[in-house]
Amino acid sequence: MPPREEFPTKGLEGAPSNDIGWHFGTPVPNTKGNIVCKLCGKVVKGGITRFKEHIAHKTGNVAPCPNVTGVIRESMMNILKESKTKKIDKKRRKDEFLSQLREDEDEHEEFIDEVSAIRQATRESIQSQHEWHRREEFRRSTGGWNNIYEEGRSSHGSAREYHRERTSKSIPTESELTLRGAIPELARSKSSKQPKVSDSILKTFRKKIGEAVSKLLIYERLPFQLASSPWLYNLIQVSTEVGQGVKLPTPYEISDVYLESEYQRVRDWVNGLKTHWKELGATLMCDDASSVRSRDAEFYCSLLDSVVEEIGENYIVQIVTDNEAAMKAAGKKLMLKRKHLYWTSCAAHCLDLCLEDIGKKPSVAKVLDEAKKVTCFIYNHIWTVDLMKKYTQGKQILRPALTRFATHFIQLEEITRQKQGLREMFNSKEFKESKWGQQKSGPAYEAKKIVLGKDFWKKANDLIKVYEPLVKVLRLVDSDEKPTMGFIYEAVDRAKRAIQQDCRYFTEYEKIIDNRWNFMHSDLHSAGYFLNPQFQFGVEHSENVLIETLEGTRSVIERLEPSLDTQVRMVN
Repeated sequence: MPPREEFPTKGLEGAPSNDIGWHFGTPVPNTKGNIVCKLCGKVVKGGITRFKEHIAHKTGNVAPCPNVTGVIRESMMNILKESKTKKIDKKRRKDEFLSQLREDEDEHEEFIDEVSAIRQATRESIQSQHEWHRREEFRRSTGGWNNIYEEGRSSHGSAREYHRERTSKSIPTESELTLRGAIPELARSKSSKQPKVSDSILKTFRKKIGEAVSKLLIYERLPFQLASSPWLYNLIQVSTEVGQGVKLPTPYEISDVYLESEYQRVRDWVNGLKTHWKELGATLMCDDASSVRSRDAEFYCSLLDSVVEEIGENYIVQIVTDNEAAMKAAGKKLMLKRKHLYWTSCAAHCLDLCLEDIGKKPSVAKVLDEAKKVTCFIYNHIWTVDLMKKYTQGKQILRPALTRFATHFIQLEEITRQKQGLREMFNSKEFKESKWGQQKSGPAYEAKKIVLGKDFWKKANDLIKVYEPLVKVLRLVDSDEKPTMGFIYEAVDRAKRAIQQDCRYFTEYEKIIDNRWNFMHSDLHSAGYFLNPQFQFGVEHSENVLIETLEGTRSVIERLEPSLDTQVRMVN
């Protein structure tokens, strides 16, 4: 307990949050919102705010703490008053902002009404143009239009055909006008004298957008990958619609207005998904837990169980976690308690660990280390990077992959692809006359010796035959293009067969792969394979595969379906 004359001003380390109240209370394990007072031992229900009212002797909701000192009680009461004042002020500012938004919307609706009237007038004008073109074409087609006959067409057919071509090319349809937007100036026919946007102008526009987006990412130190974000694309599209003069949202508006509305939108979306859970089931995906004192199996099991209870056990088919030992123990323990769901390890994590295990083999580690030496030397100097590109036709040998250990193997593959260019680079006159080419030791000398030698390339090619099939499986399970549960079993089996066919030391790698596969594999993978029509027809199965997948499918049916009669019908 802090001294009487000193009231804490910072959060307590290891507490569930930075709230000052945790200096005087401790959360009750496995309960939500219950806190034990360190001063009097009373359990206060209702969360940290209610507990601070207990410390501050605020009447109305909870009994006061009999052991709190005057300094602490008064300080806590002041904190509660300040918090209330901030909430009132926050609500007032939000109401003012929403009121302003409604006024802007009213003005926008008036603008839309005006634009609608202009649109109607434009449509009527275009309709009259249609009529004029029809009369003009009829006059020309019946007035001895010589060029029609010169082309060898019949008069009636050619007039109708030409009329269709002319009207379809000259007059915009209503759908075209709709696509062009509500601005009248854009609703012009293609036959008007407005020049088309040239390629040079488009390049200028694209450069302007490119510079603006790049500066945002560079100076705010944001990941360059954000340039591919659909949200950024959406922002640019909306900006072109609203035009100039519209103010950007303030940080307050984003955090207190738009964040709340987006939360509600996502919540509504999730609620919409719930209607499908009864029919299709749901998978619970787990991320890292933060702000916790203990990460043992008991904690994880309790946390997962509470979420299952919240969603509904009969909706959840599986819970997917990483492969941490405590997570695995928690998953197995939860399966004992919850009889109608599965714990499944993350397939991408398992395959990444499989690559890590292969990389630990001394012979493999030596090859990867040599590849790393070549890469590090070249990319540590701008001059050598430019020289490499000269001999590899601009190709790079460093490329990030899906996971940390996959990157090592992808890097090895890129080096082997550029073998000829790298050898020419280190044999070139430019390199030999450079300060690095004349060194007799150090990184440059080591990289040159590796590239110009023969031993590295032979071992690298052998290793690629091992890892490449596994990386293909990793790409499959890490993809969002389709559900992969029904494909993992066959994909792993195919990878093992490919390695067996191409690698002389298959048995050494088979043990590593089987060790991780046995950890990752569950009856759900067997059932996914057995029920996948793609593998039921025109595919040869070994007897072991048929037996294992059929037994796995039966186990899934028995676990997920409580009715014995339904189980029998499903198996049949």
